[in-house]
Amino acid sequence: MKRRAALVVSLVAMAGVVSCGGGGDDVVGAPSGPSAEGYYAGSLVVTAFPATVGNPQLPNTSTAFQMLVLENGQFWTIYGTPNGAELDVEGFAQGTGTSNGSLFIAGGVRNFANPPPSLATNAVASASYNASAKSISGTITDSTTTSTITSAPQSAYDYSAAAALTSLTGVWTVEGPANDEYTLNVLADGTFTSTPTSLPGCPFSGTFVPRNTGKNVFNLTVTNGAALCSSPNLVSTGVAYLVPAGAGTQLTLATVSADRQLGAVVSGAR
Repeated sequence: MKRRAALVVSLVAMAGVVSCGGGGDDVVGAPSGPSAEGYYAGSLVVTAFPATVGNPQLPNTSTAFQMLVLENGQFWTIYGTPNGAELDVEGFAQGTGTSNGSLFIAGGVRNFANPPPSLATNAVASASYNASAKSISGTITDSTTTSTITSAPQSAYDYSAAAALTSLTGVWTVEGPANDEYTLNVLADGTFTSTPTSLPGCPFSGTFVPRNTGKNVFNLTVTNGAALCSSPNLVSTGVAYLVPAGAGTQLTLATVSADRQLGAVVSGAR
């Protein structure tokens, strides 16, 4: 898989997109009606604004997205380029929004869209959704781009099913934005280690824990290695999920640092 964005949070510092961070501060509006909770996927169109001094226009070739909206309004929008049945991940937007039954709104979003070493920026997002049809469409806008997302019907990924550690156990090959590749070894208890397949590379380790809501998402904690990492020993948190990809399964992991300045994502299929 090419152009997968990097997992180790020290490797990627990107820009911001749909609402406040995982904590949920500065959320717009008050909850009312069915929430946007669930999984969405579909097409993405990026419109870039002209470059300005100190804010260069950044290239983005992403054309597809996958999006998780959790029960607390936290969302993770992973985007990239289709590669057969897989998604070659190029970045992600993370924040916390508010649902009012048909509209999902978020400010203070972080959009992690660029290869390292780029800085995170702020963004806002607004999307309309249909809770029963599990469809969503809208925009994520920061100072350089507007990303328009439109979902397609999804049946392969069951968000309501309980996440199982047995589905993760074993060896995975995951890649980052600069084609940096890692071998990920996941044990039965959800702990894992990684080894870069070539140097330079930042080894990392961590833990997958099924969310206690019983949904098909894993909570993720990642710790950078002490050597070869631009942010040694940095701890970051996020989510991981599995999506059917042809005859196999694709694993995607995304994390942000506690200050939400650094974010990273890796993905791989087996």
